[in-house]
Amino acid sequence: MHTISAELIQRTIALLGEGERRDTEIEIGVARFAPDKLAARRLIDWIPEAFGYALLPHVGEMTLPTTFTAKAKDGTWREFAFDREPVFGQAVQVANQMYRDNPRGVFSTVAKRSTMLAPVNDLLNTGRSVKGVKVDGPVIAAIPAEFYDPGVKAAKPAGGFLRKLLG
Repeated sequence: MHTISAELIQRTIALLGEGERRDTEIEIGVARFAPDKLAARRLIDWIPEAFGYALLPHVGEMTLPTTFTAKAKDGTWREFAFDREPVFGQAVQVANQMYRDNPRGVFSTVAKRSTMLAPVNDLLNTGRSVKGVKVDGPVIAAIPAEFYDPGVKAAKPAGGFLRKLLG
């Protein structure tokens, strides 16, 4: 399913890990080497989530998510297992290796962009424990659910017979 090369993942990590870059700078940078807009979006959205996922077990005892949510064209939200997005799995492996090898500057900068970390940080900043907390998977709004499951059908707008009936 729509694999992305390890080289593109590494290049995106390098961009994401360069200090406090603004989102638009990252989007422009990744767009320069990504094969298309959707690939760029996947790289930009998923790599930080993978780094956050790799960091969470080191923060405390909590239940890690196994799924993410994406929005279908009909406006409904669909849940998918992480294995539906190859970038996530590849990036988790890189993140785990980076955490073990200790280049924490880049690791931390990329992980801070994870939406899964924000609620955990909020708990820790208020002095509460994360022990036993169940972390929710990310909500991926910019990549349609249809990408992960082509069988997801958008609802058809009222038309034809129904439109005539309703006036």
